[in-house]
Amino acid sequence: MEFKVKQDTYNALLKRKELSLDVEHENQGSPSRTSLRDAVAAKYTTKAENVFVVEIETKTGTQYSVCQVQVYDDPEAAKKVVPKHIQIRNLPSEERKKIKEQSKKPEEKPKAEKPKTAEKTKTETPEAKPPAGKDEKGKPPVKPEKEEAKK
Repeated sequence: MEFKVKQDTYNALLKRKELSLDVEHENQGSPSRTSLRDAVAAKYTTKAENVFVVEIETKTGTQYSVCQVQVYDDPEAAKKVVPKHIQIRNLPSEERKKIKEQSKKPEEKPKAEKPKTAEKTKTETPEAKPPAGKDEKGKPPVKPEKEEAKK
């Protein structure tokens, strides 16, 4: 595995080098994050724990990848800035499995009992009756007209 640095910038605010790499991997699959971390750490004479591979992009059918890598000055600065999922991705596979197992097993905490509250019962309210001399809608009742006797 050989790589060429396309872009190398230093971010003083975050105390890291931001690298864009072209990685050639003839007759091999895409490089693993751990092997790429070790190669970049060797070139920049730093520890592998200071190097984080953010992205590896390999086009289908090609023998090279474009990678985004961040090299931090110290590991504490990296832990503050690098998202947790990127930190987990850059761990060796055994450590990743342990973390996944731990996250699947939630810590069992004793559940505090909720105080029992009296259930609210519906109090039946008497239905509103229209005022005397008026119908349901509050109008006076309509009196039927007297039919005149037909003779």
